[in-house]
Amino acid sequence: MAWMNTCNGKRNSRKKIKKNNYGSSSLGPRYLSGSRARRAGWKLKANFLKYLVHRRRFPLFILRASRGGILANREMLKAAKLCKIVAFSGTYRFSLTAPRWPSAAFDRMAAGGGLNLAAAGSGRKRHIDMAILGITRKCGYRCEHCYQASALSGDDSIPIARWQSVIRELQDWGTGIIVLSGGEPLLRLDGIFDLLRSADHDLSEFHLHTSGMGLNDQIAAALCRSGLSAAGVGLDDFDPLRHDRMRGTPGAFASATQACRILTDAGIFTYLNTCLSPGLVRDRGLFRLLELARDLGVGIVRLLEPRPCGSYFTSEAPGFFSGTDRQATAAFHEEANTGSAYQDFPLVSYEAYIEHPDRLGCRMGGLSHFAIDSLGNVLPCVFLPVTFGNIQEEGFKVIYQRLRAAVPRPVRKNCPAVSLAPLFKTRARNLNEMPISIASIKAEWKALFN
Repeated sequence: MAWMNTCNGKRNSRKKIKKNNYGSSSLGPRYLSGSRARRAGWKLKANFLKYLVHRRRFPLFILRASRGGILANREMLKAAKLCKIVAFSGTYRFSLTAPRWPSAAFDRMAAGGGLNLAAAGSGRKRHIDMAILGITRKCGYRCEHCYQASALSGDDSIPIARWQSVIRELQDWGTGIIVLSGGEPLLRLDGIFDLLRSADHDLSEFHLHTSGMGLNDQIAAALCRSGLSAAGVGLDDFDPLRHDRMRGTPGAFASATQACRILTDAGIFTYLNTCLSPGLVRDRGLFRLLELARDLGVGIVRLLEPRPCGSYFTSEAPGFFSGTDRQATAAFHEEANTGSAYQDFPLVSYEAYIEHPDRLGCRMGGLSHFAIDSLGNVLPCVFLPVTFGNIQEEGFKVIYQRLRAAVPRPVRKNCPAVSLAPLFKTRARNLNEMPISIASIKAEWKALFN
C-alpha cells in the first residue's frame, strides 16, 4: 500500500545520524516562522488551485469569508497565534487538528470542509478533525491528572474487532485524525497493529497517545511501517522529579524523553502532551520545557489545563491552577509562537487559549473533536463526562448523530467541563452516575448554547 512508503524507519537506519545531548537525530523537525513560514504557506496556497479546479472532488472548499471559508481562517488563526509551521520528512504541519500536508488525508479534509473553521456547526464543515479512542483500560502509571482514572483495569471490555468497525464508521463519516489512546495503548500493542493495518490511511491519519513506557526502536519502526503518522508523548515537566511525581511512577521522565527520540528517529512525527501545573508555569518553567522539547526533536508542545474529571474529579486540585497561571501560560503561548527569539523552537498549542470564547470557542462534540472512552462511551470531549451512548449497545453513527444534534455551534462561555462540574459531582454523589447521561441534563446542556 502507498502509505507504507512514507515511513522513514528504513532510511534512518541506513544513515549515520548525528545525535544531540538527548539522543535525538538531526533528521527531526524544522520550525518555520516569519518569512520562512510565508514561503511554505505559498506552497499550500498554490495547492488550493487544485481544489478550485476540481469542484466535484472538493465541493466544500469555500473561499468566501462570509460563508465561513478559508479567507476567514486567517484572522482566526492570527488571533489564536497559530502562525508557525513545522516541517518534517517532506511534509508540513500547521496544528494538531489537521493531517500533514501534502497527503491524501489532507485532501479529504479539504473535500469535507475541514478548512472552513468559521463554519463549524454548519453543513459547510462536515469534516471531523479528531476522534480520540480509548482502546485499552490498562496502564502501569497512576497519574494524578488522569481523565480515565475511574475506568482503568487489568482487562479490556471492548474487542479490537469492535474498534475496527468503529474506525471504519469514523472514516466513512469523514475523520481526519484518529488517535489511539487509553490507558496506555502500548499495553495493547497487538491490537494497535491490527487497527493500523486494517485501516485506510488515505482517509485518515493515525496518532498514538503514550507515556512511552515499554517503547523501543523495534516497536517504533514497526508502528511506522504499519502506518502510524504521529505520536503524542505525555511529558508534564522539564524537572524529572516533578514529572515522575505527577505520573506516580519513578523513571517516567526517562521513559518519556527516550520515547521522543525513538519515535522521531523512526520517522514518526512527535509532539508533547503536557498537563499544566503551577510548578511548571511559574519561574519561566514553560520556556525550559520548550527548550527540552526542541532538544528532544519534538515538533509541537500541546498544553492542557487541569480539569475536574478523572483523578481530579473529587478533589480541588484543578483549583490550584489560578487565573494568574492562565495569564502566564497565555503570554508564553504568544511569545513562543511569535517572538523572534523562538523562531527555531517547536510550535506551542495551548488548547484553552485557542478555544477561548473570544477566539475559536469550544469545539467539542465533533465540531472539531470528540472521544470514545475505554468503556465505549461516546463523549463530547475527553474532559467532559457526558455520554451520548455506548458503542457496545448501539451503532456509532446513531450515537454520533445524537451528539451532533446536541452541539449546534461552538460554546462561547466558560469551559463546560468546569461549569458543569458541580452538577456532575452532585449526580455522582447522589446517584452514583458517571459518566452522566445526556438525557438527564438536557436543560443544563441547552443552557451552554443560550
